[in-house]
Amino acid sequence: MHSVAAENLESDEPPPIDIDPRPCNVCGQTIDRHIRIDTPEGPEFECDPAELEIQAAATATRLRMELSDPRDRDLARLEIGITSGTEPPAPESLADYGLADGVQDFEPAPVVAAPPLALVTPPAWRGVPLPPMRWLATHRIPAADVTILSGDGGGGKTTVALQCGVAAACGLGDWLGTVCEPGPVIFVSAEEPEHEMRRRLERVARKRGIEPDTIERLHFHFASPENCLLAVARADGTMAPTPLFESLAIAAATIRPVLIIVDSIAATFGGNQNDRTHARTFVSLFRRLAQDVDAAVLLLDHPSLSGITSGTGRGGSMDWQNATRARLHLETVTNDDGTTGRVLEMKKSNYGPAGEKVTLHWEDGCFVMEGSAPAPQLAAAQAGADQRYLECLDAMTAQGRNVCPAPGRGYAPKAFAAMPQANGMTARAFQQAQERLFAAGVIAVVPYGPASKGAKCIARKA
Repeated sequence: MHSVAAENLESDEPPPIDIDPRPCNVCGQTIDRHIRIDTPEGPEFECDPAELEIQAAATATRLRMELSDPRDRDLARLEIGITSGTEPPAPESLADYGLADGVQDFEPAPVVAAPPLALVTPPAWRGVPLPPMRWLATHRIPAADVTILSGDGGGGKTTVALQCGVAAACGLGDWLGTVCEPGPVIFVSAEEPEHEMRRRLERVARKRGIEPDTIERLHFHFASPENCLLAVARADGTMAPTPLFESLAIAAATIRPVLIIVDSIAATFGGNQNDRTHARTFVSLFRRLAQDVDAAVLLLDHPSLSGITSGTGRGGSMDWQNATRARLHLETVTNDDGTTGRVLEMKKSNYGPAGEKVTLHWEDGCFVMEGSAPAPQLAAAQAGADQRYLECLDAMTAQGRNVCPAPGRGYAPKAFAAMPQANGMTARAFQQAQERLFAAGVIAVVPYGPASKGAKCIARKA
């Protein structure tokens, strides 16, 4: 640097920098950056000849930077070397990079051999019984797997799902015209508050002749808005379970539900709905949970605008549909008389026929099927309930315990509902099955005991 007082150079504080173009007091050249030196005669501005060279190279190559930073100075000097053809010498060893000696003694990671691919051939299945296809709701919701139920906001998908949950928890035997297996249910509500769900449950339960406060196998969790995510995106692009998901898994392992309902994907999914990997890994988390606890998982979803317009009910990436084994869509339709109704359509089913449409209408606060004639699925549900009634009747008869058709002591529907063979079927469902069996001539009222007492009981018709 051109002559500067020693006390100024050795000061702990860096000399002030003036960025206005000024002539150097020593060399007379005008540069953008000066070192300002305060003297009794007034401020003086001096420059470092090296800075002139750096600035010239930076200007020539349009390199713009703050040269007061040591790293910027190094970059500028490198730029000078490149433009002048005098680049810095290339490093000859790791030591030239300033690395410790120990760093030089590294070895490449060993190559891990890929494990053999697990293969199976059909002869291995010889003599092994093929497990039957299992359903939570026949031809609609497969057991131990994931199903998506989509529908417009406010269209009623939460109520439809709740009706399924009540049918399973109460052992009613059918859900909107199809057989529904009985068992405990977990309902994770991240959209509806507790008081609103209570109102809906009141309507749904009373429509089926059930007191809401007697449904012991329906378990609700009302997630708070700040703690409702079940999975969030990882740095590697996959979805990671949250503590809430882990809590759900622990509860499911304890309760062993037949059905887990999550309302909804939009409220519990902490990723990008248009990301294929996010969609697939989110569904995979629930599939693993479904298989671990042997429960059907029903995820409620809102379709995208294009899904609403096209009627497909899809939302986000196509992988939401591709990753699941079954998908239902609840569509709002306008009837000929101007009223609105709903159509529940089976959009996808890997294990059964797709395309089934069930027309629904609103009645007493819930959805019921249109028409009085039972659909094939409803007939199957009724047949299952009827068979369970007969199994309970046979067990009672074998034990020498007679049951009667009228309410009172030994009332058959009430007695059957308390039996292990009931498998969760309610007294009301047994009463409906009893009426069908009487009408079909399968059972009859027969006398028993001394004729003088006139006692009668139910028995299979000979």
